[in-house]
Amino acid sequence: MFVDMQSEDYQPVLPSDLRHGIGIVGCGITVRESQVPAYKKAGYHVVACCDRIEERAHSVAASFGIPLVTTDVRELLSHPEVQIVDLAVHAHQRLPLVEQIAAAGKHILSQKPLAPSLREAERIVEICRDAGVTLMVNHQARWAPPHRALRLVVERGVLGHVYAITHLHRGYQDYGWYAEREEFNIVDHGIHYIDLSRYFGGYTPRRVKATTTMVPGQNAVSPMIYSILFEYEEPAQVMTTLHFNNIASASALHNHMWFLDGTRGSALLSEPAGAAKLSVSFKDSPERVQTFDIAGTWEYEGFAGSMGEMLLAVEEGREAESSGRDHLESLGMAFAAVESASSGESVELRG
Repeated sequence: MFVDMQSEDYQPVLPSDLRHGIGIVGCGITVRESQVPAYKKAGYHVVACCDRIEERAHSVAASFGIPLVTTDVRELLSHPEVQIVDLAVHAHQRLPLVEQIAAAGKHILSQKPLAPSLREAERIVEICRDAGVTLMVNHQARWAPPHRALRLVVERGVLGHVYAITHLHRGYQDYGWYAEREEFNIVDHGIHYIDLSRYFGGYTPRRVKATTTMVPGQNAVSPMIYSILFEYEEPAQVMTTLHFNNIASASALHNHMWFLDGTRGSALLSEPAGAAKLSVSFKDSPERVQTFDIAGTWEYEGFAGSMGEMLLAVEEGREAESSGRDHLESLGMAFAAVESASSGESVELRG
C-alpha cells in the first residue's frame, strides 16, 4: 500500500476574511514570541493589546504595530473593532475576565487550561453559552502540521482500526514559572498530549490511571515525569499510554514521538528538535517504510491555525473545534490523572 500525501493536505485552513478585530489580554512571553508573530504573518487584524504591566503591552504593540495599548481591560472591550478577545492570562485569572468579556458580547479564544478546576471551567462554558458568545480553547497542537498529518492518516483509514496510541516525550522545563506551578506537568503542559490522544483516536476514556515521581534535586514543586493509561469502553477496542519525562537534562536525546498501531499498519511521528518525520508501514509489507518530512511548525501554523479556526467559527456562526465544551473532556482527563497519581487508584470519568 502507498500513502499519497502532499504538504498542502495537512496545512491548517486559514480564513480569507480577515476583518474581525482581535484584542489580546495578557502580553506574556508566549504572546510576544509565538502568537502575535504568527497572527501578523497570517495577516490577522490585531487592533488592541492589554496587560496589567504597561511595559509588556507597549513592547508587544511597538513590535507588531498594534494601535491601542492599555492596562485596563474595559478600555479594550470598549474598542469598536474588537470582536474577538485572545485571553492569554493564567488559568486562575480567567473567570472574572470571562465574565467581563462575555457581558461585552465579545468572542473568546482562551489559552489552556481553561481554569484551575473542572467546576470553574464548566462555569466559564456556561457564562459564554448564556451570553451567546463563541468560546474556543487554544489547543494549538491540533493545528501543528505534524499532528494534522498523523490525524490525516487516521481519517483516511490508512491504518485500519487504531487499537493502540502511545506517546513518548522527553524534554526539560524544570525552571521558571513551570517549576513554580502546582501540577504543571500534567495540567498545563501535559494537556497538549492528553488532548491530542482524543484528536487522534476520536475517543474519550472512561477510566484514568496515572503515576508520577519526584526526581532528586528537582526545582519543580510537583513531579515532572508521568505515565498515564487511558481505558475505554470495551467496544472502542483501543488503549492509550502517555509517558512524559519533562526533566531529561540530556537535551541531545529529547524527542516527541507518537506511535499509532492499527489492524492494517502502524505510524510513527517523530519530532526531534522540531524536525518532524512521519513514517508509515503496513501489515501486508512489513519490511517497507514510507517516510514524509513534515513542513511547518507549532509556532506559526499551530497558532495561526487555531486563531484561523476561531475566525472561521465566528464568521460561520458555528461551534469551534476545541470549543470550551469540547475542552472540558480533555481537562477532565487531566484532573483525573492528577487525582489518580495522588490516590494510587484508577479514576472514573463522568459519562
